[in-house]
Amino acid sequence: MNKRHVLTLLVALTLVFGVVDAREMALGVQSNGWAVLSTVLFSFLSFCWYRLDSDAHQYRRTALLNVGIVMFAILAVPYYLVRSRPAGQKGRALLRLAGFCLVLVLSAGLGGVAYELLA
Repeated sequence: MNKRHVLTLLVALTLVFGVVDAREMALGVQSNGWAVLSTVLFSFLSFCWYRLDSDAHQYRRTALLNVGIVMFAILAVPYYLVRSRPAGQKGRALLRLAGFCLVLVLSAGLGGVAYELLA
């Protein structure tokens, strides 16, 4: 499995999140089990990406950053990107991260729209 596969799985998982969240909102219910499962899967895939990327960039992972990627990805991933990229590539890495976050938001929205169209 490579980084592109992991990122594709993250987008697909977010699409499913959008469908399930739209269904729960339509039914007026909330499944704590689904919330836990989705969080664990997202954290696991985020860590898989981090591991593959840090190996590709020969960046030494620390225990604290490992935990940060799993628990506080919104802060830890940009920190990791700035620390692991050479000068001149830090800004591009952060822009790509912002673009990927936008893709995730659109994917979740698309999942909600798909549920509404199929329901």
